[in-house]
Amino acid sequence: MLKRWTAEEHAQLKAMAEAGRRPDEIARELGRSEAAVRVRAWQHGIGLRLVTQKRSK
Repeated sequence: MLKRWTAEEHAQLKAMAEAGRRPDEIARELGRSEAAVRVRAWQHGIGLRLVTQKRSK
């Protein structure tokens, strides 16, 4: 089941993104998946910090 975004969560997402927080940090703080955070940001034109994934060798 999808969890709807509240106005407060949206404002927090925007503020954290503008502060340069990583998508995984934002997701953890909002209790959402990183994918959900990325989709919401993309849908609303919120720029997220690009994070390169560390590869295990």
